[in-house]
Amino acid sequence: MSTNTLNNFKRTAYDVSGCLHKKKRKMKEGKMKETLLVKIKEKKEVHSIVDDLSIRLGSVGEEWLTTSAVSPKYFEFTPIEMFAITKRLGLAEPTAPDSKMAADIGNTIDFLHRVRALKVRGAKGYVGSSNIVWNSLEFSLQFCKSLLALWITDSDVLRIKSVWTLKDSIRRLVIHYSMKQIKDLLLDEEPPIPISEMEAWTSLEEADFSFNEVEELDETVRLLGKVQVLNLSHNSLKDIGPHLQHLTNLTELNLSHNSINCVKDWNLVLGNIKKLTLAGNQIENVEGLSKLYSLEYLDLKENKIETIESMQSLGRLPCLEVLILRGNLVRKIVDYRSKAFEVFGDRAKEIQLDSRLADARELDTVRVRLALKQAKLEKEEKERKRRERIKERVRYISGEVDSLKPGSL
Repeated sequence: MSTNTLNNFKRTAYDVSGCLHKKKRKMKEGKMKETLLVKIKEKKEVHSIVDDLSIRLGSVGEEWLTTSAVSPKYFEFTPIEMFAITKRLGLAEPTAPDSKMAADIGNTIDFLHRVRALKVRGAKGYVGSSNIVWNSLEFSLQFCKSLLALWITDSDVLRIKSVWTLKDSIRRLVIHYSMKQIKDLLLDEEPPIPISEMEAWTSLEEADFSFNEVEELDETVRLLGKVQVLNLSHNSLKDIGPHLQHLTNLTELNLSHNSINCVKDWNLVLGNIKKLTLAGNQIENVEGLSKLYSLEYLDLKENKIETIESMQSLGRLPCLEVLILRGNLVRKIVDYRSKAFEVFGDRAKEIQLDSRLADARELDTVRVRLALKQAKLEKEEKERKRRERIKERVRYISGEVDSLKPGSL
């Protein structure tokens, strides 16, 4: 699944929570003290929510699945609805409340078995005027048998059970505003075996864990070994740690807007990376990126790069084509662009710096500077050899050596 999948999926979906809102509107002033948490845990309330969903999905579910197969989009539930479905499936009761079968839970289960893109959208704070927190209810994903894409937002991954059942089918996973540790998502409980011996997610190609509170990349990251695109932007990372080395298929990594200030030895972890986004961090020197020989795109905008010298190592990246340095103090240097292009030597004409290729004037300036630099190097080399010959003659005259080296005369 391509990196543009998120843009292809529509953010709008059917509102299937009408029952819940209707119940709230009918609450009288005198009953507002009764919490929704108590009511939703009662069988009656669970049935009410699920029955309403089943009626709606029985009516529009098939059509929605058909159209989404042509134009992919997410179907959206709330955590409360997912909780009610999970709770209802645990009740040993008939699938429908009456003989009409309009509210047959089979409609909901069939839909969940077949839906390919599912979004669960919670919210911050409390539900309406109740004291129930939006993301406080547990629910399971074990009945989602055909999911290719899952999007969780404003929830709590600790409340989501059986996520691991998706590991052999899901291709795209998006978690926003819902996670502090990646292991909270990938593990239901502490594993009885080492992480290295656990089954990996064999189909996942793209993982978007941006806009969370992740502070470190724990060992469970290695379970995502097939991931090609990983977005960890807008978290609280200070370093990437050692575990990304197990993501051997990873070619695109977004670490923008974290708290990273050092990129030392990243080539040992990100061997095959092609696109690296580091915007909005605290990086001063990029020496640690000098051996990322597959790198084609590097975004360093809004960091702390102040000198051309601190970016000299980028000239050793043979595949680099795009470099973004906007928002760094280095841009205030006189003739910054020409000096930055000079870092890349003969490849200057191939580099797109801050969204622009070098113009004719800049390339001429680079050629002149490179020629002057080469002339200076040749002069220094010639002077070095002259001094060596003089030293050799002095050693010969003083008797330290029996003969002169060729070329020392």
